[in-house]
Amino acid sequence: MVKPNFLAAITVGIMSVHGHSAYAEPDLGEVVGTIARNVLEQQQAAQERALWEGVIENGSAAAYRQYLNTYPGGPNAQRARDQLAQLEARAAADSEGARAEAQLGLTQANRLDVQRELAARGFYRSGIDGDFGSGTRRAIRAWQTANDFDGTGYLTRRQLPVLLGRATAAPAPAAPTLEDPAISAAQAELNLGLTRTQRAQIQRDLDALGYDPKGVDGLFGSGTRDAVKAWQRNKGQRATGYVTAAQVKSLRADATARNSETTGRRAAAIDEDLLGLTRTELVKIQQQLIGLSYLNGQADGVFGSATRGAIGRWQGDNGLAETGYLTAEQVRVLQQQARI
Repeated sequence: MVKPNFLAAITVGIMSVHGHSAYAEPDLGEVVGTIARNVLEQQQAAQERALWEGVIENGSAAAYRQYLNTYPGGPNAQRARDQLAQLEARAAADSEGARAEAQLGLTQANRLDVQRELAARGFYRSGIDGDFGSGTRRAIRAWQTANDFDGTGYLTRRQLPVLLGRATAAPAPAAPTLEDPAISAAQAELNLGLTRTQRAQIQRDLDALGYDPKGVDGLFGSGTRDAVKAWQRNKGQRATGYVTAAQVKSLRADATARNSETTGRRAAAIDEDLLGLTRTELVKIQQQLIGLSYLNGQADGVFGSATRGAIGRWQGDNGLAETGYLTAEQVRVLQQQARI
């Protein structure tokens, strides 16, 4: 609600600007309309900034696509397109490198040999476990760069014998055996051809479900493998640390279900905050909820759990998403219902 003193101040401003015409009756409708447009523009700018900050923090291709879908002509649209192009190019290179390395059919023994050789040459300083995580990928990339190869972080058929000091080509793919299920699971995951973006999404899903992957970088190190194992155990599945196609889908579904409510509430809270409701207006909303029998007690202008619950129940009864936070339109509808 626009306060009388505020309108009076605006009227004085108009009179001072228009000089002789100041004695004319000011068009208050036009003034209020201008204020409403300014408030709307400020809200939209704030929403764009909030989304862009979230995109920067997320850093994924999907996040940049979301921004461009929402603000194709926004102030950060060109930066979003540039970053998206870089991420897609990197993901394509990673995917191609991963496929080429997968075709080598490296056994667990081969992977241990690679890590030992990288360590001996001073490129690798982590555990020798046969698990090609972020540390191993960085070491491979450093070795490749030092030997005038493209620093992809994935080995090729030509590079493997050079690294291991052998004249022969890379070993032929070894068939998975029942005696070593970890190798079978690792090969099955490699066959999925997961891109770096897809692997990063798996890490985000694990983190959303409470399984810490020790970073979201699209590189599956020991932290990610342990998180996958913990999730698999809790799902009653064999804890291999490697994902199948069905498990990737299950992870995504579980994380989406967990995140949807939290994300919706966070966005709704931002939208309500942008309304700039005064303490008097908050008290009025509580009084309206009390009058409609959604809230018990006194109206104090503090929106705690009781008020949020009352708003959620009112929203549900009116076919709205039960976020517990109000939009401008919902404030208007609530006022109309309270007058009836």
